Amino acid sequence: MDDDPKMSVSTDIATCVVSLDDRDLPRQAIDNAKTVILDTIGCTLAGCDEPVVRTLLRTPGLNTPGAVPLIGRGERLDPLCAALVNGAAAHALDFDDVNVAIGGHPSAPLLPALCALAEMSPCSGRDFLLAFITGFEVETRLARSVNFHHYEKGWHPTATLGVFGAAAACAKLLRLPADRVATALALCTSLASGTKANFGTMTKPFHVGHCARHGLMAALLAREGFTANPDAFEHKQGFFLVYNGVGHYDPALATRDWAAPLDIVAPGIGIKLYPCCDSTHPALDALFTMKKRHGFSADDVARMDVLVHPLRLLHVDRARLKTELDAKFSVQYCLARGLLDGRIGLDSFGAEARQEARLLDLMARTHAAPHPDLSLATEGNYLTELTVTLRDGGICHMRMDRPFGRRADEPAPPELIASKFDACAAKALPAETVACLREALSHLETLDDVRTLVRLSSR
Repeated sequence: MDDDPKMSVSTDIATCVVSLDDRDLPRQAIDNAKTVILDTIGCTLAGCDEPVVRTLLRTPGLNTPGAVPLIGRGERLDPLCAALVNGAAAHALDFDDVNVAIGGHPSAPLLPALCALAEMSPCSGRDFLLAFITGFEVETRLARSVNFHHYEKGWHPTATLGVFGAAAACAKLLRLPADRVATALALCTSLASGTKANFGTMTKPFHVGHCARHGLMAALLAREGFTANPDAFEHKQGFFLVYNGVGHYDPALATRDWAAPLDIVAPGIGIKLYPCCDSTHPALDALFTMKKRHGFSADDVARMDVLVHPLRLLHVDRARLKTELDAKFSVQYCLARGLLDGRIGLDSFGAEARQEARLLDLMARTHAAPHPDLSLATEGNYLTELTVTLRDGGICHMRMDRPFGRRADEPAPPELIASKFDACAAKALPAETVACLREALSHLETLDDVRTLVRLSSR
């Protein structure tokens, strides 16, 4: 397929999308999908009343009433507005799952689009899972074609690649034929957007809602016979050349070894255990490991020095803060807060926490710099080294090549995933509803109607 000169990239991917069958899904794919769906709904519940969501709901044209429930809220919006708002809520706290190929967050673009579509076109849990896994595969395969140059140029891949995943997932749930799936994907080359310049502001979670909405819209337009250039990926003014440039992409990787194995199986899923930018997580893991191993406290520390891969340091080197979102993207803040509290949680980024005198003093003694030896970097570019200098002259040091719990053979512990969900969901729902929702999600593949889940998660 990859070598056929008559096949466009959009047609190539669409053929793969249509061919994927639920009989192709190993048990691990279903279990991993259920885990990240649980995690994404939890993060959406935790983020459902964040300022970005409230602002969107005040904005004319983005709050059109309809039948789709908002997760964690009482409003019902039309499908496109619901996908936008739920998508922004899913990413509002930067706590949703991550993926190495994308260099971003794979599930938040998919789930809000599919939940909105499931309200319009009721479906079983099994069909919903197949559509979700299909979208996950499309966005992660496309990521292999363009990353990490795409990421380094400043695109926000969660959005610029997530829109293709959302479109593919919705097209799969709608059972569109291959030519219309290809149209939806080609249309998304004109809808893909999001720059990393806006990290640390409301615009970053808006990117996710924006791409969920656009992915759903692309699939619906394709169903109605909308047209787009099937060569929109490889065209001389198409996605690959415009977004990446000559010599910085490989279209064949979008379908090579398609679903063999599925990306959601290997390398698998990545659950965030801290509600802050993923690029701070290796440093936090190193800090907590050394703190436990050596028994030092904040009073014992003279300074902290962290070396971070320059691709990741670019958006987490924030020695001075203006907002809560700034703090989530500051490795200096996260290390100082983590050292003071011995943890990083949902309550770690409020105004009072950011203004604490001890925190500000520690931040001033926390120094970040680009890692000088990129030969040590592994897939994902998480390379981080943390050195803690103690007041008695002692030095603690640790190098990390990825956060904990990010490999198929080293998953995040189920008990931590469950406790994260419960803590997130408790911000919006009573405890008995949280328990019912978690139980329903654990049996998602047996549900006759997925609308049950969305209604359980709304007020």
